[in-house]
Amino acid sequence: MKIQLQSTTFYPAFGGIENHLYYISKTLLKIGHEPTILCSRHQLNLPVKEVYEGIKIMRYPYYRLPSIPFVIFSPVYRAKKLQFFLKTHFKNFNTIWSGHPYSTYASCKALPEIPVIYLQASVWPFILRYGYKRLNNIKKIALKVQNLQNYYIEKKAMEMCRKIVVLSKIRMKEISDFYNFPKDKFEVIPPGVDLERFKPRVKDKSLLNELKLGKKDKIVLGVCRLSRVKNISMLIKAFAKINLKHAYLLIVGDGSEKFYLERLTKQLNITNKVKFLGFRKDVERFYSIADLFVLPSIYEGFGLVYLEAMASGVPCIGLRSNYPNVIVASEEIIRDGQTGYCIDPYSVENLTEKIEEIISNNKLRYQMGQKAREICEKKYLWEKHVGTLVKLTEKIIKK
Repeated sequence: MKIQLQSTTFYPAFGGIENHLYYISKTLLKIGHEPTILCSRHQLNLPVKEVYEGIKIMRYPYYRLPSIPFVIFSPVYRAKKLQFFLKTHFKNFNTIWSGHPYSTYASCKALPEIPVIYLQASVWPFILRYGYKRLNNIKKIALKVQNLQNYYIEKKAMEMCRKIVVLSKIRMKEISDFYNFPKDKFEVIPPGVDLERFKPRVKDKSLLNELKLGKKDKIVLGVCRLSRVKNISMLIKAFAKINLKHAYLLIVGDGSEKFYLERLTKQLNITNKVKFLGFRKDVERFYSIADLFVLPSIYEGFGLVYLEAMASGVPCIGLRSNYPNVIVASEEIIRDGQTGYCIDPYSVENLTEKIEEIISNNKLRYQMGQKAREICEKKYLWEKHVGTLVKLTEKIIKK
């Protein structure tokens, strides 16, 4: 099949959605299909057409309204411009798998004869909700106007597409509840993980030397974008209470919360125990030296980093969901007590207790890591994820 996969950004950008489409595309190539990524020219120097690791990439202009008063109408403007672009450029695909509401809406409008599957990552109008309180009044009004448009576009995209694919049951519930949408339009298909890149390894000595750490030091690892929803402040507060001399917290990632988090470590007097390492492409090296992975996110559609850690043989800790205030899929991924723990989302003390329990018990840590790897090898395969998507598409086409 000729399959078009859509996102606003792709290579050289990296993130959860970009990685998801990358692994889908690589797997499609492997099993004999023809994927093409359609994304925007999110950087001015990017070519219109490119091939990256065998994946064809096509880029449309990055549509933006030039003057400030009209920016509030950018959602409708971008969706309409994309609709026109699709209508004039593409008709020879068997199916479209879209990872964004604007492109899903535009595809369904421009190419009604091509079955569109919406790979829905979140409730789009909620994307900016956690930073809403920090905006001035003018920006709040602009965001409200934009979100009315976002609501309309995503709701129509959901209605027009043939199927909505989500990675977790909790994400399906959130989206279904928000839009009052029937659950039979959804399909829950958990993602895969790169078992070759992320696997149990011997500790990376050169990385330990680079970080000025010893082989016997206990290392707690966090890998994520440093935004408020990732809730890294809870991890830092919990780590500050740990009563182990040779324990260190490594935080891999960058983002708007970095300054606040660095200031928090100073206030708690643990700057010598916490290392902010910025964005890294070699995250598999960090899993090799980690004794425990923690992501206390309060809003997470799935959490691919949990799978990376588990495939690397590292136990994980996440928060229990407390719908609708804490919406996470941790309990669908982590087997509580077997591959890590899902803890009280409001208890720093509970997080401290579970961190100490895992990093101070070598036998428990090894057993949890081994079980985590076994589960990934059986359940979280990209071939399984893509194979299910292909079967779903073929079923839709036959209808």
